[in-house]
Parts: sequence; C-alpha cells; structure tokens
Amino acid sequence: MAIMNSDQNNHWFNRIWEIFQPFIFFYVLYSVVFILLISLCRAIAGGLGEEYQTGLTKYAETVTSLVSGLSMLIGVLPLIPMLRRELREHKQSVYGIDMTADNMSVTEKRAGSGKYGVAAMQIVLTIVLAAASSLGLNVLLALTGIVESSASYQDVARQQYSVMLGAGMILFGLISPITEEIVFRGLIFNRMRRYFPHVAAIVASGVLFGIYHGNPVQGLYGGCMGVLMAYLYERMHSFVIPCLFHATANFIVYSIAQSAALHGMLFTVPGCAALLAGSVVCVVIIEKTQFFI
Repeated sequence: MAIMNSDQNNHWFNRIWEIFQPFIFFYVLYSVVFILLISLCRAIAGGLGEEYQTGLTKYAETVTSLVSGLSMLIGVLPLIPMLRRELREHKQSVYGIDMTADNMSVTEKRAGSGKYGVAAMQIVLTIVLAAASSLGLNVLLALTGIVESSASYQDVARQQYSVMLGAGMILFGLISPITEEIVFRGLIFNRMRRYFPHVAAIVASGVLFGIYHGNPVQGLYGGCMGVLMAYLYERMHSFVIPCLFHATANFIVYSIAQSAALHGMLFTVPGCAALLAGSVVCVVIIEKTQFFI
C-alpha cells in the first residue's frame, strides 16, 4: 500500500490552505467588524436614551442587515489584491496572453466587429438565466415541501424579509452578491481550477457555496446557483458575469417575495416547469455558442 510522505502531505496542505485562505480571512474579519459595529450601535442607542433603544429594537433586522453589509465590505477589502492577481492569471490561462504587458482588456486585445454584440448577448442570457433559474428553484423547493419543513430556513427568511425594502435591495441585490463572488468565484474557484479539472472545480465550489449558507434549503439552492455561476464564469471568462447573475437572482427573488400577486402566479407547477425549461434553454444556447470575448 502506498503511503504519502511528509512532502506530499505538505503539498496538499499548502493547496488546501491556498484555496480556503481567502474565505477564512474574510469570515474572521467580517465577524470581528460585525460584533464591534453591533456593540457600537447598542452603546450609542443606550447613551441616547430609552426612545432610541426602542427604535433599535423595532428595526433590529434592518439595522443588523446594514451592519452586516458594511462588515462584508470591510471584510472583503484585504482580498482585492488577491482578486486582481487571480483574474489576471485566469485570463492568461484562457487566452494565452501576457495581461501584465499593458492595461488593455481582453476585449481590446481580441477586438473584432462583433465584440459588442457578443457582450450584449452574454449580459442578456445571464440576466434571463439568473431570473429563470432562481425563481424556478425557489418554486420547486416550495412545491416539494422542503421549504416548509425547514425551521432553520424559516427563521432566516423571516429575518431577511423583515428588513426594510430599500436596505434589503442594497444588501441582497448589491453588497452580498459582489462580496460573495469575490470570495467564492474570484478567489476560491479560480484557485481550485489551477489544481483540479475545471468541471470538478465548478461542482466543488458550488457545493462549498451551498454549505456556506448554513441551512439545508439555502444550502441546496445555493449549491445549484453556485454551480451555475461558476459554469458561466468558466464559459464566458468575465468576472462581471457571475456578479451580474448573483445580483439579478437575489434582486428577483427578493422582489417577488414582496408581491403576493406575482408570488401566487409563479408558485405553481406550470410556473415552475416554464421557469426551469427557460433555464435549460439558456444553458443550451450558451453551450452551443462561442462566447469568448
């Protein structure tokens, strides 16, 4: 039986550390900043009097969400230099060009008469796929009864949808997608694809993204969406694409949840079938077309 020596063990440990290091840095800094800011909010409200303490309690979910968003932004800042290196190396590995030679983008280096049309098609398909897949999966999970059976998800959903609409749009439609994409697609996925087959990296990064969400319902949903986002990034090689997908999906789901009429129209078996079918059509179009910029 073959036994791994210490050099091999160190080699694999270094790879695992390299892959997970960004998440560990982000999560630790996010947690520290979040605790400090929440404590500061409570101290300020306590110093201002009972009226402000009552207001803080009344809008606790909104305040917590805003503090969480600010903490995420602060937590991701140290990762920006890492992200720049990973994006540059990703493009070098795909296009075989020296991205450090000048400041030209891949689009500029591969200039052609149809580049803007291709970019526009990428954006349109990304938005349509994000909307169809996010809603389709949400409807499917609801129709199967998984949503109702998960007490942990019900608690999370109750907190999320208690947030004031404007704050929710900023947090779930902008801050959360960008910071999570920097960590999971920009860094973790790009580092995984250096050491593993790209399909394995896509699936593994999606699974990790699902686990990150912390409950079975969001884990299943997040895992599927994570795979789609990594797939689109691998297919189109633009970091803007998974960010756009993530933001669109969050915005659509959060908006639909605020409308009882739209919720009633979509959360049906025909609605679910149509949305998932639309998702499949988008993936087929993406797979059948050359989308490299």
